Amino acid sequence: MLKHFFVLFCVLFLTTSIFAQDNPKVTSLSIKYAIDIALKNHPDIQKSKYAISAAKGRYSRDISLPSPNLSISNEFIPKGQSIGNFDERTVEVSQGFDFPTLYFARGSRATAEINAVSSQSDQTINEIRSSVKMAYYTALAKFKLLKIAEENINIATEFFKKAEIRYNVGEGTNLELLTSKIQLSEAKSFIGTATKEYQTALSELNFAMGSNSNIDYANLKFSDSLYYKPYSLSVTELTDRSLQMNPHLKQAEFDLKFSQINKQIAWMNLIPSFNASYLFQSTATNSNYYGVSLGMSVPLWFMLDQKGQILEANANIQVSSYELQGVKNTITQNINSAFIDYVNDEKQVNLYQSELIPQAEEIFRTADLSYQAGEITYLEFLQAKFTTINARINLIKSLFDYEEAIVNLEKSTGIIIE
Repeated sequence: MLKHFFVLFCVLFLTTSIFAQDNPKVTSLSIKYAIDIALKNHPDIQKSKYAISAAKGRYSRDISLPSPNLSISNEFIPKGQSIGNFDERTVEVSQGFDFPTLYFARGSRATAEINAVSSQSDQTINEIRSSVKMAYYTALAKFKLLKIAEENINIATEFFKKAEIRYNVGEGTNLELLTSKIQLSEAKSFIGTATKEYQTALSELNFAMGSNSNIDYANLKFSDSLYYKPYSLSVTELTDRSLQMNPHLKQAEFDLKFSQINKQIAWMNLIPSFNASYLFQSTATNSNYYGVSLGMSVPLWFMLDQKGQILEANANIQVSSYELQGVKNTITQNINSAFIDYVNDEKQVNLYQSELIPQAEEIFRTADLSYQAGEITYLEFLQAKFTTINARINLIKSLFDYEEAIVNLEKSTGIIIE
């Protein structure tokens, strides 16, 4: 008996496990988790990592000495004889090198490039974080609108059924029936649009996270919500902090430093480079000779080569300077614009939460009581219900606009607002 019970238990356990695997798991997704996924999987993040590695590789290359030269020459070989019948053989090892200060300058230039690429990577992280937040809030807002659309179609369906019954028993008018049909058609259109927009928002969220396939979007649950969180923000303080910390601005500053060091290197190229050699020499009768040589390059064509490098470096400094100023102007403008949106959207949220939503709910409560008492028609009652629904829809949109303004401030400043 115990054996049969054990077999039955194993069968039930395996069957339950199989069905559990077939059933899709509901995924609870928070903004933090979505950002973590994006920062691990997004192609732009991986590309930034390799860009930094490439810049570090160029650092080693820039401070490295050129490869030494090894040459062997057999000379004074009688015509018709083999190469081994030489009268003189020379084995020479030579090494070229620039003036030492040039290597320090190249190292500084490579360091500036590494810092610029690292700042660009920070800017990429900032943009991806902002994109994920916006995609998350968009999907969340569309989900809430879809739920309201489902509630709306239930109300419209109930309205149509009651209007049809009232019309058939002679209590309702044809106008009431036609109105209910229109309301139902609009509700179906609304839910169709809301469903499509929600699916599109999920697709955009998936793209923002680096096209992650481990998320079960069909059963997705949002851990975070749209709600009003007040902040004490000052446009002056945000601008000042951004001009010190913004990764886009840091990148432009390092690009300018890179151009300035390039100018120094262009002038240093006027300094001669050097070449040292050591020779082992032998003749047919004696192999104990050696020789040394030391040479230097003469910048004979400095009017063309070095002068051109200096002119190019000066021009690049001007370009980088104007780019830096342009980045500062853009950052300041974006912060001002985002802050104006933030102030206006905050007012809208407060207006809906403190006045419009309570008023709409009071209208609906009053209409409900009046309808139950027979003081108003069902059509009037439903109009009050639709007024409440529209107020809720507008509240969701205003909360989304508020979150969007915060995200735009974070993106413009490079600062996480908490």
